[in-house]
Amino acid sequence: MVLSGPGADRDHVVTRVVLVTMLALVLRGIGANSGLWIDEIFSLVDSFRLSFASIARSYPGDTHHPLYSHLAHLSLTLFGEAPWTIRLPSILVGTASVPLLYLLGREVGTRREAFFAAVILAVSYHHIWFSQNARGYVILAWCALAGAWLLLRLMSTGQARFAVGYAVVTALGAYTHLTMVFIALGQALAVLGHVVLIAEREERQQLAWRSAGAFIGAAAGTVLFYLPALPLVLDHFLNRPSQLVGISTPGWALAETARVLAAGFGAGNPYLGAAVLSAGMVIGLTGVLSLWRSNRTAAALFLVPVGTIVAGALLARGTMYPRFFFALAGFAILIGVRGILVVSEWVGARLGAGHANPIRSGAAMMVVVVAASLWSLRQNYRYPKQDFVGALAYIDASAAPRDTIAVIGVTEFAFNRYLGRKAAVLTTPASLAELRQSQAVWIAWAFPRYLVASAPEILSTLNRDCTRTTTFRGTIGGGEVHVCRLEPDP
Repeated sequence: MVLSGPGADRDHVVTRVVLVTMLALVLRGIGANSGLWIDEIFSLVDSFRLSFASIARSYPGDTHHPLYSHLAHLSLTLFGEAPWTIRLPSILVGTASVPLLYLLGREVGTRREAFFAAVILAVSYHHIWFSQNARGYVILAWCALAGAWLLLRLMSTGQARFAVGYAVVTALGAYTHLTMVFIALGQALAVLGHVVLIAEREERQQLAWRSAGAFIGAAAGTVLFYLPALPLVLDHFLNRPSQLVGISTPGWALAETARVLAAGFGAGNPYLGAAVLSAGMVIGLTGVLSLWRSNRTAAALFLVPVGTIVAGALLARGTMYPRFFFALAGFAILIGVRGILVVSEWVGARLGAGHANPIRSGAAMMVVVVAASLWSLRQNYRYPKQDFVGALAYIDASAAPRDTIAVIGVTEFAFNRYLGRKAAVLTTPASLAELRQSQAVWIAWAFPRYLVASAPEILSTLNRDCTRTTTFRGTIGGGEVHVCRLEPDP
């Protein structure tokens, strides 16, 4: 018997989405046990190893993502402590983002658009990188996608269950990372625009009340989740200004975002990177205009949070990082896919039906994007996020018995607190000069751009006296671990 009709088509699509989701899981599992980077180490030592009650009551700083800490603690309790176990929640949620993006894509576009978007997310270098990161950003991104889908369903049906679902999902997202508050604010502005400008007059009152209930419920749930640690959270954001205000600037974040995006599509060469980014901007703008014409509410839900994240980050801590915008990656992919298909149709229309098939040309462009992302995964699998383990092993194998090991900045936490090596901590040029009086000194450091502000004189000494520096590469931007040996200097 040959199956045909809508039911068979749905079964076929479900099968394809399941296969793509399985591919996503495999790609996120490869190399998941590689070395941790410093924020993962901070989280492991300060949060994941604590009890559930202690995690709920603590807020050690920006590196604390409470919901993720609970899940990572559960994972390492069940499976033991290892890089892959504390990354397991990200791996699973990152995989689950693939069918969720397909669901959202079907809400705002065609089945073909939704499937292409799911495929690109499954093989995305950036999404795989974050899915192998023991931090809460993938959960935050999942909650942002789910929240947008729930709000679109609420706007189209008016059903209260979608408002309840949004409140729960958004509260969980905020308990993962407070960037969700700024995303929710952007979504609230988009919903307000829909209720006032787009909704039918007879629907406005019901939509207004249920939308208000969704956002009020999300706010109440967020406060409830943070209640055990609320004084610490308020103290952190009100009384502890960031020490990186002049370093992690919006300009740096924009440049770093461009570099990372280009690298994620295999464009290591700066000229190729510029070409990739230029093409991406054209395709993205085309996708935005097309989405705006077809579904203004969805366009606003996708785009307004960009502005609220920028404003919120600058007002709250005064710093900016590219990872703040990772939560919007799914929206960017949907817009990009729409742009690629629109461009393909435009080119096909100009060439004529006999010269180009828009569907085939659009699919061909998707294949190029997928291939570029898969090519860039070589770097992700080749190197750990940061290679503190390799750097320490190199020092142990090379140092003489009388040599001293010293560290600067965050490397101290990695060597001394995580790896258990009691290395000397360099804070002033005098401390380095004292160590060098009678023995050679092996020095390890990372993130030179931070040391420019915190230890400029020591960094200057290293640049002058380190005639041979060994560098251990990683995939985190600027996170290479540097090691050099300084001779005694009586």
